[in-house]
Amino acid sequence: MFCTNWRLFHILVLLILIVVIIFVLLNILDIKSQSSNSNILLEMHDSLRAAIATSVINDSSGEYRIVKWLFKPVHVSAGDTTLISQCSLSRLHRLFDARLAWDGPISLAIFVESANSLSFAVNHLQKVQLCMPHALREVRIQLVVPLSSLPDCCPELTNVSCSSFLPAFERHWAGMKNYDSIVDYPNNLLRNVAIDAAVSDYIFVVDIDMIPSSGLFIQFREFIDKHPTEEKVAFIVPAFEMKLEAEMPVDRQALLQMWDHGIIQPFYTLMCWKCQRYTDYDMWHNLTLKDMQQLNIAYFVEWHDPWEPFYIVDQHAPRYDENFKNYGFNRISQVSHMSIICYCFISTKCSVPC
Repeated sequence: MFCTNWRLFHILVLLILIVVIIFVLLNILDIKSQSSNSNILLEMHDSLRAAIATSVINDSSGEYRIVKWLFKPVHVSAGDTTLISQCSLSRLHRLFDARLAWDGPISLAIFVESANSLSFAVNHLQKVQLCMPHALREVRIQLVVPLSSLPDCCPELTNVSCSSFLPAFERHWAGMKNYDSIVDYPNNLLRNVAIDAAVSDYIFVVDIDMIPSSGLFIQFREFIDKHPTEEKVAFIVPAFEMKLEAEMPVDRQALLQMWDHGIIQPFYTLMCWKCQRYTDYDMWHNLTLKDMQQLNIAYFVEWHDPWEPFYIVDQHAPRYDENFKNYGFNRISQVSHMSIICYCFISTKCSVPC
C-alpha cells in the first residue's frame, strides 16, 4: 500500500510539473507573440508616419494627395497581370474576396474623403496587416485623400482584437454606398492611381465587388507565354452577375448551368444592357471548346458605343479621363479612346462573376 501511494505521489508530482512547464511555455510564447505584435505595430506606425511626412504627391488637378501604403515589394514575372480596382472605405472588405480568387498582384486605390475616415482607414489597415498578413501579400494600396482633409496622422493601435475587427468594420459601414457622400467620388483618378502603382506587363481593371474566375491569373500568363503579341489588343473577359446567396461557379460549365437555371445572368442585363450586349453573350454561351482548362481566343468583337467591356490589356493602354467623377461615362471614355487608337477587342472563354 505504501509503495502504491509512493508511486502515486511521484505520478502526481510529475503531472504537476508537466502542467507547470506547459503553463510557463505558453506564457513565454504569449509574451513573445505580444512583443512581436508590438514590434510590427510600431514598424507599421513609423512607416506610415514617414509616408505622410514625405513630400506631397498630388494628382494632376492638385485637389488630392496620394499616400502610398508601405507593404513588402510585389514580385512579378514577364506576362503577369495586376488586378486593378478602387473603392471607398465602405467597400474595402470586398478586397478579401478578390484576394482569394486572384493568384497574382493586386493594386487598389482607396478614396478617403475626410480626416476621420483617414484615421479609420489607417487603423483598419494596420489591423489587417497584423491579424491577416497573408491577405495583403502581393497587394499595393494607395490612399487618395482630398487636400482639405489631411490631419496629423496617425493614431497608434492598442488592444487589437483579431477576432472582432472585421465584423466591427462591416457594422460601421453597413448600408453605405460608394456614392453616398457629399464629396465627389473620383473613380477615374482612383483607377489611374492604382494602374500607375502596378509593375506588371498587363492590367485587369475591375470594380471592387467583382470576383475574377479562379485560376484566371495563371491561365492568362500561360496563354500570353504561348501567344505573345506586340499588337494593340484588349482581351475581353465576359462579366456576369449572380444572386447573393449563390455560390461561385467553379468553372465555365458550372456557370453555364447556373445561367440556364436563372441563377446567373450577363452583367447589367437589366441595368444597362446596351452597355454590355456587344460582348455577344449568346455566342460565348454556345462556344464549343476542346480544352475547358486552357484560356483561348473565342472571337473578335468590334467596338460600338456605348459598350463598356472588362478586359486584360497591356500597360500602354490609355489612362482614364480624370474629369469624370461619380456615376456615369467614366469607363466608356477610356474604352472609346482605345477604339480610336485602334485597339483590337478579343473575347476570351473566361469570365468574371460579380
